[in-house]
Amino acid sequence: MFNYKLLQETFSEVISNKYFEMFMMGIIVFSAMLIGIDTFNLDPVYEDIIFTLDRLITIVFVIEISIRITAYEKPWHFFKSGWNIFDFVIVTISLVPIDGNNSDVARLLRIFRVLRLITIMPELKGIINALFKSAKSIGYVLILMFIIFYIFAVSGTVFFAETKSGLWSDVGTALLTLFRVMTFEGWTEVMYETMEIHPWSWAFYLSFIFLTTFTFLNMIIGIILDTLNEEHKKENQEAENEEKQLLRDLIEQNRQLNEKIDKLEHTIAKHHKI
Repeated sequence: MFNYKLLQETFSEVISNKYFEMFMMGIIVFSAMLIGIDTFNLDPVYEDIIFTLDRLITIVFVIEISIRITAYEKPWHFFKSGWNIFDFVIVTISLVPIDGNNSDVARLLRIFRVLRLITIMPELKGIINALFKSAKSIGYVLILMFIIFYIFAVSGTVFFAETKSGLWSDVGTALLTLFRVMTFEGWTEVMYETMEIHPWSWAFYLSFIFLTTFTFLNMIIGIILDTLNEEHKKENQEAENEEKQLLRDLIEQNRQLNEKIDKLEHTIAKHHKI
C-alpha cells in the first residue's frame, strides 16, 4: 500500500541533505557553462551533445522541484513561499523546447537557471532580502540624487551650451553627460572642453563628483550594509530563541519523565509493602 507520509519524510530528508544541495549547485553551474559554450561556433556533433545534456539537466530540475513539492505535508504549501514560486517559474520556463522557431528565446530563458543559486545559498538569499527591505530608503536617496542631477544638468545647459561637442545642448543630453562624469568615463575630456570657455568649470565637476559618487553612492552602500547587519541579528536572535525553546522542551520532558519514574517507584514500593 502506498504510504505518502513515508515518501514525504524521505524527500524532506533528501532536500535537507548537504550533498543534495551541492549536487544541485553543480548542476546549475554546469547548465550555465553549457549555455556559454553553446554561443561558440561548434561542430554539429558537439551541438547534439550539448542539446542532449540540456534535456537531461531539464529532467533533473523537474525531478528536483517535484521532490521539493512532495516533501511538504500538503504539497500546495510549497507555493506559500515566494522563493519556491520563483524556483517553480524558472523550472517551468526552462521546459520551452530549444529546437524550432523559438530556439533563440529558449536559449535566452535557460540562462535564468543560474538564478536558482540564490534559492540554494542562504547567504545570497540574505543579500536579496536586504536589498528589498532597504529599497524604500534607497529610493529616497535616489530621488535626492536625481534632484542634484537635474540641477547640475540645467546649470550645465546654461553655462556650457557653447561647447562644440554638444554634450550640454539640452537637459536630456546633459543628464547623460553627468552620468558619464559620475562613472569617471572620460570625464576629464568633458571638463577640459568646458574649461576652454570657462576656466572655473573644474569646480562644477568636482562638486558634482563629491556629491554623487563619493556621497550618495556611499550612502546607498551604507543603507544596504545596515540592513544586512539587521538581518543577521534577526537570524541570530531567531536561532537563539529556537535553541532556548528546545532546551525548555527538553527540561519539560525530563521533568515529566522524572514524575513518571517517581510514580512508578511509589507504586512498586506500595506493592512490596502489601
